[in-house]
Amino acid sequence: MTLYLIGVDLGTSACKTVVFTMEGRKVSEAQREYPVYHLKPRWAEQKPLDWWNAAAETLRESLKKAKVIEDEIAGLSVDSQREAVVPIGKKGEELYNSIIWLDNRTGPQVEEIKKLISEERVLSITGISIDPIFSASKILWLKENVPRVYEDTECLLCAKDYIIYKLSGAMVTDYSMASRTLLFDIRKRKWSENVCSTIGIPVEKLPPAKESLAVVGEVSHQASEITLLPKGLPIVNGGGDRPCECLGAGVTNPGPVNIGTGTGSVVEVPLSEPAIDIEGRLHCCCHVIPDTWEYEAIITTTGASLRWFRDTLGIEEKIEARKAGQDPYDLLTEKATKVPAGSDGLFFYPYLTGAFSPKFNEKARGVYFGITLSHTKGHFVRAILEGVAFQYLETFGLLKELGVKVREVSMVGGETKSDLWNQIKADIFGRSIRLPGVEDAAALGAALLAGTGVGHYTSLRKAAEDAVRIERVYTPNPKAQRMYRKVYGHYRRAYSFIENAYEIC
Repeated sequence: MTLYLIGVDLGTSACKTVVFTMEGRKVSEAQREYPVYHLKPRWAEQKPLDWWNAAAETLRESLKKAKVIEDEIAGLSVDSQREAVVPIGKKGEELYNSIIWLDNRTGPQVEEIKKLISEERVLSITGISIDPIFSASKILWLKENVPRVYEDTECLLCAKDYIIYKLSGAMVTDYSMASRTLLFDIRKRKWSENVCSTIGIPVEKLPPAKESLAVVGEVSHQASEITLLPKGLPIVNGGGDRPCECLGAGVTNPGPVNIGTGTGSVVEVPLSEPAIDIEGRLHCCCHVIPDTWEYEAIITTTGASLRWFRDTLGIEEKIEARKAGQDPYDLLTEKATKVPAGSDGLFFYPYLTGAFSPKFNEKARGVYFGITLSHTKGHFVRAILEGVAFQYLETFGLLKELGVKVREVSMVGGETKSDLWNQIKADIFGRSIRLPGVEDAAALGAALLAGTGVGHYTSLRKAAEDAVRIERVYTPNPKAQRMYRKVYGHYRRAYSFIENAYEIC
């Protein structure tokens, strides 16, 4: 009998459910989008029931498409966006919208935390710096601004924890999600009594944290009727979208890195022990793989830079693509293929919303530098492709400072659809780039957790070996690589002058 695994990927904009074989082959998928509510400037909320409805609908649709019978489904797991919190009341009800990672209202709470506990102390325990993105300041905002909600909260769940709760009734989280709250001791793998008590968040309001491989519940009768999942199906704990993505890309050991691309990108680096960046530049979090941690370097507006160009300066290509049934990105990158490496001296700095890694400058903004009358639209496009690749290369330099030598690079996500962009990156990195065949790496990672958790794989690393296949490899062109070494030096020197201008803008 063929057995199947289900991975539910609860992202920021949509929920995707994918049914896989044990060998990692996609059988079916379904996706539903949901909104982000910006009720006030700098606010970003989502309705937990929107998540649940999307998960239930995609489960039903993917199961119908797969045409599997109940006994063929071996297990299910969930991955999700992190940092978002859902306050659950004593009767099991959602008490407030979820304040998600995009939200920036909690500046005052961040300052409060900094007065109560030092940055160095927080970093040494949690591996992450005091920042509005993490859950602790969001919880304090609830405590201070909607005290009735906070007082009535029985448990604070993360996004994927909420889906598991709706499926099984279990209130639980995993180490990878907990390590994005600013409340978790990543060495001891337990809630930090020290941090929690210092900033005034009782551990009792937090769910128990367990391994991502743990079977934490079974599909209830009510959830079975709503989702079409078999009653009693084992549910494995799952984890954060980025470490699940890393697992689904087959990057499970220290040395290789994975780059997850999209609107922004994250460089994901497995570690055999917690290695905290005392400057707080790179986050050190718990991985979904047992006894493994992960550096994460966030690089903003990577794919978003090309999308911005398409939507503002690529109108002609959008119209042409619509008429011809093509992708406007393909038409734009086709123009870039006619431009030599280095874009004839045109540089692009992709800091359209400020810079995280590798520059860490919130005042930074996007810049085209070196424009001449000879530059064409293709030059502007290629400069974006090269500028983004330079951000990854400079981030590899930060990793080297922290003792990580990048030997291999895997990539997943939207950027990998462009052959030109893939080759440019290989030439700039001076390393081969491996592209896994699966498009839904995070969902596959969740499915591999499910399969390992219920005992069908002997380990997660064995699961990845069995299920992840490399589809394409891009190797550096020596001539282009030599050219890019020179261009990269000029690119970095030019930024040192541009950076000064941000202080007067």
